[in-house]
Amino acid sequence: MNANRIFIVIGLCLPLLMQAEVDRNNREVIKQYALNPRTVYNIPIGNTPTTITFPGALTSIDGANIGANAKDKPPVLLSYVAGRYFFSVRAMQPEARGALNVVYQDQTYAFNFYNHEDSIPYRTVRLVQSDDPMAASGLGVNGEAPRRTSPTVLVDLLDRAKSYPLIQRAYPGMLEEEVEFFAPEGLTTEYRDFSATIDEVFRFAHYDTLVFRVSFQNDSEEDIFYQPQMLAVRVGQNLYYPSIADASGIIPAQADSVAYIAITGQPNGEPAYLSVHNAFQIVVSRVEDPARLLIP
Repeated sequence: MNANRIFIVIGLCLPLLMQAEVDRNNREVIKQYALNPRTVYNIPIGNTPTTITFPGALTSIDGANIGANAKDKPPVLLSYVAGRYFFSVRAMQPEARGALNVVYQDQTYAFNFYNHEDSIPYRTVRLVQSDDPMAASGLGVNGEAPRRTSPTVLVDLLDRAKSYPLIQRAYPGMLEEEVEFFAPEGLTTEYRDFSATIDEVFRFAHYDTLVFRVSFQNDSEEDIFYQPQMLAVRVGQNLYYPSIADASGIIPAQADSVAYIAITGQPNGEPAYLSVHNAFQIVVSRVEDPARLLIP
């Protein structure tokens, strides 16, 4: 069995590639993330306001290197009215840094704000519930619809995700315009005798596609087989099947195995705009008889 087989599943609603080049300076400044109290949101800011919105009224805000009075000349200026569901920040000094803890519905959400000449400030950041249907109605890059995909594009996105660590080490920041990267902690789905852990998540916003690097660990004395085409990603109550999967279909006994899978849009073909900060789970369809594996 070839461990490097690549399986492609293209739905009728998945789009075709658009060839137009995008100006490299036309970067995404409108962001949408899922609420996650276990992560820190790193937000670039400038001398124009960056507004952060929540689904409801905030309980409290506490910060460091942040002030609400411009006369005090704090590194980061905060604008907030108690009881509102949003606040704004902006840099008052070059290379300004600030931290903020926001309490919302008895959970604390942590933010780091920074100003750097090489970073384009975000204008708005919208935080939504991970299972909120409105999470799928956000804007794409610069408010545009996602680019259309094809098998060739999906293979290219998979290759970009695989090469990301090497390119990032050699040329730090080079890929920030193309891909959003997140290395989550604790996203492990436990099965009877093996586990599936999401090590890395890559978001290609232009194509509304997320690529996952998944590590399988087999603690049993026998090989475990699964259908690569049927690997799925669960977000809340929603299940997303791969638009492309690079997986062997086998987890050797007492060993580890790595797979890459990508999901594009929603199952009905509409855009998903999923954040890399969602609490994802990997759903594995196990095959008891290896002769029944579907190999193209």
